[in-house]
Formats: sequence, structure tokens, C-alpha cells
Amino acid sequence: MKKSLCALWLLILLPFGLVQAAEFKLIGRTSWQLGQLMVNGIPFDLDGDTRFKDGLSEDDLGGTWVELEGETQGERRLIRKVEALEEDDEMELEGPVEQGRIWGYVTSDESLAPFEGRWLELECQFDGMRLSRCREED
Repeated sequence: MKKSLCALWLLILLPFGLVQAAEFKLIGRTSWQLGQLMVNGIPFDLDGDTRFKDGLSEDDLGGTWVELEGETQGERRLIRKVEALEEDDEMELEGPVEQGRIWGYVTSDESLAPFEGRWLELECQFDGMRLSRCREED
């Protein structure tokens, strides 16, 4: 309940500029497009505070399956941690559910619908293309 109230306040205050940053987490395959790091067509920024795990570097990110953790600052999505992963059938995601999507992923079973308009942590099944059986992380 407490986490839900915090997320609600974040969604209320974020448009007014009263909240400076919100944490996010996602898993996906990276690509470089016009010098911009992308996951599912969504741009992300690397900076001097970005930490790469297990010998990974910025040069390794094209086409790599990774977990990204970071924070939003206005329209920017700053990556704070990058870790290479093996593609799996389970995903943990933290971020906004908007128009039936989270970080560009859609579901095959409408399991994101109850979370529309919220910023939260979810656990979902992943078939390589779509999410399913999304539920709020405990």
C-alpha cells in the first residue's frame, strides 16, 4: 500500500516539476540509432555516472540483451547501471504503464490493463516478443 501511495504522488507531482527524478528498471535488447542508445525504440542516455557490470562497456551495447537501471530527469532517461543478461522468459520492469505498454512492450493477454497510468514494479512472462501474466512485484 505504501509503495502504491508513493507511486501515486510521483505521478501527480512529476508533471508539475516538483519531483526531480523517478527510478526505472527494464530488460531488453539495445541498439544504437543515430548515436542514441535505444531499447524498443525508446532513447536512453549514458553519462559519467553510468556503471557497467562484469566488464561490459558502451562499445558492447549494440544488440546486447541487458538490464538497465536508472532515473528519469524531465524527458531524459539516465542509465545508472548496465548489466548483460541471458534472454529469459521472465522479466522484472519498473516504470510507467501507458497506452497498454511498459517500456515499449505490449502484452498478449491484456495483463497490463489494470496498471494503466501508474508507475510501478511488475513481474511478467516474456515470449521473446510480448509480455503476459504481468503482476505487481511483491
